[in-house]
Amino acid sequence: MILFPRATRPGPMNPFLLGILLMIATCAVWGLAFVAPIALPDASAIEVTLGRTMAYGAISLMLFDLRRAIRLPRGVLWRALVYALTGNVLYYFLLVLGMQWAGASMGVLVIGMAPVTVTLAGRLQQGFGALKPIAVPLALFCGGLMLANTAKTDFSGASDDLAPLGVAAIFLALVMWTWYAVVNARFLQETRLVTPQEWSSVIGIVSLAAALVALPVAWATGLARLPGEIGGGELAMLALWSLLLGGGSTWLGTVLFNMASKVLDLTILGQMIIFEAVFGMIYVFVAVGEVPTAQEFAGIAVALFSVWLSIRRLYQPAPRMAP
Repeated sequence: MILFPRATRPGPMNPFLLGILLMIATCAVWGLAFVAPIALPDASAIEVTLGRTMAYGAISLMLFDLRRAIRLPRGVLWRALVYALTGNVLYYFLLVLGMQWAGASMGVLVIGMAPVTVTLAGRLQQGFGALKPIAVPLALFCGGLMLANTAKTDFSGASDDLAPLGVAAIFLALVMWTWYAVVNARFLQETRLVTPQEWSSVIGIVSLAAALVALPVAWATGLARLPGEIGGGELAMLALWSLLLGGGSTWLGTVLFNMASKVLDLTILGQMIIFEAVFGMIYVFVAVGEVPTAQEFAGIAVALFSVWLSIRRLYQPAPRMAP
C-alpha cells in the first residue's frame, strides 16, 4: 500500500514529502506556544507577547543584514509589517489573553480549527468546485475535532467571568492567522525578492520595531510591569520562555512554515496544521500531568486519518501507460 504519492518533480527528495516533514517540524515548535501561559501564570499577555517578539527580533537581527532589509521595496516592508502584526504580535497577544481568560484547553481547541479555515480559504480561491475532492475528508476532519473537543475540560483551571471574552479573543486570533497563512503562502510562491529564511528574519526585524514602540506604552499604562517589579525567579522564567518562543516557536517555526509554504498546496498546508494542536495537547498534558482520554485519542486519530485521505485524493500517482 502506498501511504504517500510518489514525486512528480525531479530532485534529491520528493518536494511534497519534504513539505509534509517541514510542516510536522513546524507544528512541533509551534506547539510550545500553548505551554507558555501555564508556565508563566503571573505574567500578563502583553508581557509574554513582547518578550517573545523581542527575542524573535533580536535573533533575526543577528541572522540578517539590516541594511539589506532596509533596501527592500517599501511595499514589501509594509507587507512585512502587516504580516508581523497579524501572524505574530497581535495574533499571539490575543491567543495568550484568550487562554488566560478562557483556559489553555480553549486555545488548543479553537486554534485547532486552523486546518479547516486555512484549507477552506485556500480551496475557495479556486472556486466552490475545488471543495469536491476534499468534502469527505474535511467532514471527517471536523467530526474528529468535535469528537476530541467534546471530551475536553479546562485542565488549566483558568476560566473565570471573562471566559466569553477570552473565547472571542481566540477566535479573532484564528481569523487573523488564517488570513496571514493564505496571503503569506501566496507571496512566497510568487516572490523572488527574499528566500523563506530571509522573510522570517525580515518579519522578525519589523516585529521588533513594533515591540519597541509598544513596550514603553505598556509600561506607562500598567499593561506590563517594569523589570524591577518582577521577582527574580519569575523574571528568569519569563526570559527563558521568551527565548524558547522567540527563537524556537517563532523564528524557527516561521522559517520552517515559509519553506513548507513554497512547496505545498494551501489545501494540504492547512490540514497539516492539525499537528500544532496535536503537539500542543501533548505538551499541555505533560505540563499539567494529565492523560488524554480515549475519546480525545479517537478524535485526533480520525482527524489525522482525514488528512491522509485528503492527501491521497489530491495527490494520486499518475497512471502508468500500458506497454
